[in-house]
Amino acid sequence: MSRASTDYATQERQVRARDEKEGVERWLEDVFFALGEVTFLALPALLSLMDAEPNVPLKYAAMFVWATLVLATGTMRDDRFGGPWPPVSPVLVAVRFVYYNTVVLAAAYAGAAVDLSLGSPVVTAAVATLVALAAAAGFPRLVAALGVRGSGR
Repeated sequence: MSRASTDYATQERQVRARDEKEGVERWLEDVFFALGEVTFLALPALLSLMDAEPNVPLKYAAMFVWATLVLATGTMRDDRFGGPWPPVSPVLVAVRFVYYNTVVLAAAYAGAAVDLSLGSPVVTAAVATLVALAAAAGFPRLVAALGVRGSGR
């Protein structure tokens, strides 16, 4: 007696081509993966800001830096702006680790400095957001300048 099942659903799923995500669905997936990448790799910087002074402006700016970096990284991942996003490799994970931590700390402190000098939360958020956007746009150029090669996405 044969122990094989008559349900061919498993074989059909393996043979059938996977549907490629497009549009908003693809963008949401890219932002989801960027959320994990940026949050996990920038965790040391984010944790170090928990006790840092000036307390409120620094955390406020850090919140905007983190959110902007996640959204910008997710948006740039799928060659939406012409240039390819660097793939993941062990060397590039180390580069990302240093880069994300540096960006979060620098932009948070820049935003806090603006807040202390001008006293405007709107300007603080704008400075933190602009620094994070510039950093996200500059990451592929930095990787190209370093000449680091990675494996496919």
